[in-house]
Amino acid sequence: MKKLLKIPSTWTPIWIIAILMLCMISIYLPVFGSTSPRLTDFPLIIVDEDEGVSSFITGKEIADHLIKKQDGHTFSWKVAANKEAAIQELKNNQAYGALVIPTDYSKEIIELRDALITGKTEVKPAHLELLINEGGGRTTTMIATNALETLVTTASTTISGHLKEELIHNNSQLSPQNAILLANPIQYTLTNALGLPERTNNGMTPFMIVLITSISGIMGVNMINGYLKTSSAGIKSNGYPLRKTDVMSTSMLLGVLLSALVAAVLQIAIFGVFGSSHSTSIWLIFLFTFLCCLTMHFQFKMISLFLGKWGMLVMFPINILGIFSSGGAVPIATLPFIHHFFSNFLPARYMVDGLRVMLYYNGRIQAGLGVALFIILVYFVIFFGICLVVAYRVHRQELAKR
Repeated sequence: MKKLLKIPSTWTPIWIIAILMLCMISIYLPVFGSTSPRLTDFPLIIVDEDEGVSSFITGKEIADHLIKKQDGHTFSWKVAANKEAAIQELKNNQAYGALVIPTDYSKEIIELRDALITGKTEVKPAHLELLINEGGGRTTTMIATNALETLVTTASTTISGHLKEELIHNNSQLSPQNAILLANPIQYTLTNALGLPERTNNGMTPFMIVLITSISGIMGVNMINGYLKTSSAGIKSNGYPLRKTDVMSTSMLLGVLLSALVAAVLQIAIFGVFGSSHSTSIWLIFLFTFLCCLTMHFQFKMISLFLGKWGMLVMFPINILGIFSSGGAVPIATLPFIHHFFSNFLPARYMVDGLRVMLYYNGRIQAGLGVALFIILVYFVIFFGICLVVAYRVHRQELAKR
């Protein structure tokens, strides 16, 4: 043992893995390092249907001023013509939430002001409506809800201050009921625009499917390679040597079968056993999941063909980076720059997007399914094509040696 420990190459796996883990911690720990992550272009919608004129804060003033105070490279606000258009945007997964200012907003503010001054008690607060795209996942929903609630609270506080000044100027007396109304002159209703059923697993189902797909890909490639290497060595020892091309072809065939099996088991477990909700056909979801499994498998297969035994050192960080950058567990808008950057190139992000559309957005092409499907297909063709090219070159080399 002492002689082995004196050989420098014996220590190579130790320091390589240590350096790799240090790099990964430095990259991934910042994702969870802040209790209030900085958002980047988080998409929200505002709808101003207010037709009245008020001496306080109108719908236009909310849109023009209060939003700017929250903006600053944080939120990306889109203006929709009406509530129906905003709902359609949310159903197409173009934004995570919307603030709807109704047509009678200013009128309600004026009625509230007059009631407080005259002492009337039969009056209601002004009303706003918040629409939430609950298909984006639990974290995304919380961020959108908090942002829109903050906007409403700011408007309510500002109007409350104006009303207090006018009441003091007029020496008006308030009943206990009106005092409560003065403290909260604006209220809101919160509506889930998609109307999803309860069994959505907080929108985490797409992420879990991609996570399992990715893990099965990296494990499948390495286990298939290992067992085929052992099996081919045993066959060779019995006097029946196998061509390297046969081993490679067998490994790719087993990869396809494994991908189909993983995709099928996922459908049975998620929709059969746990009864998770879905808005499109299970068969279509199965085909999309099968494509994702194939893409992940041949991505790692390609790496193993080029790097051999060192492939795991590349597969593992790519796998983790893809999962972190997918936007499945943590919204992409909250990720550090490096994850935001790689999310545009690694296939896991598009797999999560595609599955999310199929599960929660009725498989709408305009909701992102078209882009996700195209990019995943391109990745699959590239990965599978490279594996075929390598196998063909090996085949030619074997023929040349005969």
